[in-house]
Amino acid sequence: MLEINKGIGKPVELKGLKGNYLYLAVGIVFCSLLLALILYGLRANTYLITVVVLTITLGGVWYCMRMSAKHGVWGLTKQEATHSQPKAIIFSSAKPFAQLRETKRPSHRKGTAPTGNRK
Repeated sequence: MLEINKGIGKPVELKGLKGNYLYLAVGIVFCSLLLALILYGLRANTYLITVVVLTITLGGVWYCMRMSAKHGVWGLTKQEATHSQPKAIIFSSAKPFAQLRETKRPSHRKGTAPTGNRK
C-alpha cells in the first residue's frame, strides 16, 4: 500500500533547485521577462534585448543551482542570518556590566522560609 503523505516535511525541489533557491530562480526568470517587456516597449534593438535577457536569466539560474548544490536547502537562510549579525559589539562604558552585578538576592537565610510579600 502506498503512503498518502509521502512528501510532507520535505522541502520543495525541482531539477536540483531546493527550497528558497527554487523561489529565487523563479523570481529571476519572472523579473527578466518583465525587463524584456520594458526594453521592448522602449523600442530597443530586439537582438540586444534577447542577448541581455538570456544572459541575465541563464546566469541567475546557474548561480541559484550552484548555490543550492553547495549550501543545501537552508543555505540562503543561514547566509541571511550571518549577514544580519554585527561584526563586533562595542561598549563605550562599563555601565551595562555594572548593572549585571546589581541583581537583588533573596534576603532569607538557609533553613528559613521566606515570610510572604514585603513592601
